Amino acid sequence: MASGLDPVTIGDILTRIGARAGLDIRPTGHSPRRGLVTEPSRAGNPDAVTERQGGWAPGSKVMRRYRERDDGFRENALHWVL
Repeated sequence: MASGLDPVTIGDILTRIGARAGLDIRPTGHSPRRGLVTEPSRAGNPDAVTERQGGWAPGSKVMRRYRERDDGFRENALHWVL
């Protein structure tokens, strides 16, 4: 594959991996994007930093929709990475 993986293929791979793992949720290509918004927010980082890192426009409503509600869950793959 000379051009690399496209976004649809990456989403399909994540969904298949989640199904094989027996997850109660259905991961999609947006799952990592959500994590890259949620974890910095939980850590108290300013939205402006997350916007720059993720390529969102300043004040992005889309970025804020990606942020997951804090339900107290702390042990996930990105928690100690960010």
